[in-house]
Amino acid sequence: MKTRKITKREADENPYRIWDAFVDLLAMEKYDGLAPEQRPAHLVFWYESELENGGHLQYFQNKGTKYLGETIEALGILGAEGHQRILREAAELFLGHERPLIQTTEAYSAVALEGEFEGLDLRFGACSPSLFECLKAHLALQQSSFVVII
Repeated sequence: MKTRKITKREADENPYRIWDAFVDLLAMEKYDGLAPEQRPAHLVFWYESELENGGHLQYFQNKGTKYLGETIEALGILGAEGHQRILREAAELFLGHERPLIQTTEAYSAVALEGEFEGLDLRFGACSPSLFECLKAHLALQQSSFVVII
């Protein structure tokens, strides 16, 4: 299992180092390179990152649907049932009809301005607990699966 290692001194001097190491692992490692117990956090991290940067349209554009089922499941594993319901709805909407590949920023902007996912994006932002809070709680419970203090 891939983990990030930090020294006890680093952790004591800067408690955020544990979070930084966790995020580094989730952001830098590919899904297939992670252990099964690490994958839900990875998927939730990327879902949250894409949504915060551009909503569901950006999520589907950048991540596609290869791990969509696993991401929906991962949201439940991390206690994000509200986000899980929203992603299920977004998936139904996205998969509900054939979509041309968006190949330019101009085309992306035009599609985004149609606002197809706007209501779901707003509901995502209002969910509680936030995905950040869910990830923090998951790290607290499973730290040794992600960050080893040496």
